[in-house]
Amino acid sequence: MPSRERPPQPRRRFRCGGVLVFTFFERPVAYSRRKINSRSPSYMSCLKILTAIAAAGLALPAAAATSVLLPARECAPVDSVFVDRFDSSPTVPHDPSNGSGGAYPGKQTRTLQIAGLGSGTQNYYVYLPLDYTPTRSWPMLLALHGVAPFGDSYAKSTRDGWIDAAKSGHFIVVAPVADHAFYLSGQAAISWLMPPAQPSDLDLFAAVRADMESAYNIERTRIYGWGFSAGAHVMDLLGVTDASDAFNTSTMAAYSVSSGLLNSWVCPGPTDAGCASLLANLPRKIPVDIHIGNTDPNYTQAIADHNLFVAEGWNDGQTIHYTEFDGGHTYTIAQLTTIWNTLCPNAVVP
Repeated sequence: MPSRERPPQPRRRFRCGGVLVFTFFERPVAYSRRKINSRSPSYMSCLKILTAIAAAGLALPAAAATSVLLPARECAPVDSVFVDRFDSSPTVPHDPSNGSGGAYPGKQTRTLQIAGLGSGTQNYYVYLPLDYTPTRSWPMLLALHGVAPFGDSYAKSTRDGWIDAAKSGHFIVVAPVADHAFYLSGQAAISWLMPPAQPSDLDLFAAVRADMESAYNIERTRIYGWGFSAGAHVMDLLGVTDASDAFNTSTMAAYSVSSGLLNSWVCPGPTDAGCASLLANLPRKIPVDIHIGNTDPNYTQAIADHNLFVAEGWNDGQTIHYTEFDGGHTYTIAQLTTIWNTLCPNAVVP
């Protein structure tokens, strides 16, 4: 934690065309966002620029990061290796946020104030394992819901769906609420608000991480992501770009998508040369898990996404995990535990 004489130091900044979009602090006691002026390229223009750079065979501008495969004991049942869990061994990296003051354990609701985003008041939903203690750092998973008629209730149910996995896996779950309000087949609905909107839900994600690291002791080498449907599309964007300063290729240990599509936000299509080059030139092959039902409308595209990852250097069963199941556009509680078991062994260090 920084001293009173030394202000918190920025961990990384996201810029496009020299414009600072937001800053995420190493010890997150502050949060800032600056508007992009009308002469600056929109965020989606930034993605096109990065894709063009990758297609030209140049390195993408991203912070260096290294994947770490954790010892098996880190993901073993606690009752069998309790004394070894959260080991301080040199083989297990640690970067604790050392936050404190947040209520625990169990289900919690936290509130943020982000001017200009939705109503300006943002609730998000948290689950902390029953044995949570701020004296050690804990893995954290960001869970993004799909399109929903009622945002808060859907975010809560998304959080609640992860509780069994979080209890057995001993990690923290955070589930924010999307801010893009619209009508779907005549019914009010919400989904994720993405740039060029300013502010957007990328600002929400940064604020959620800053708030969690301040209120709880988060293990920053073990931050994970998962999304379903529209939330999975956004999770793909976070996982393979630097769109978000808080959750991205270099800051997340691994991520998973249930019925997610790369071509929703990341690239125009699975065979697009720019998208392939973007993946090929990422600074790290972030571990990815894909779950898809064999009658899901997104099934064919999910197969193409898996094939694209493999073609660009991801290894089946190691850095890319692909699971088909009998069913449609859905997921099950049991699948979430399986997904966690896939994500858990992964960590990331700068």
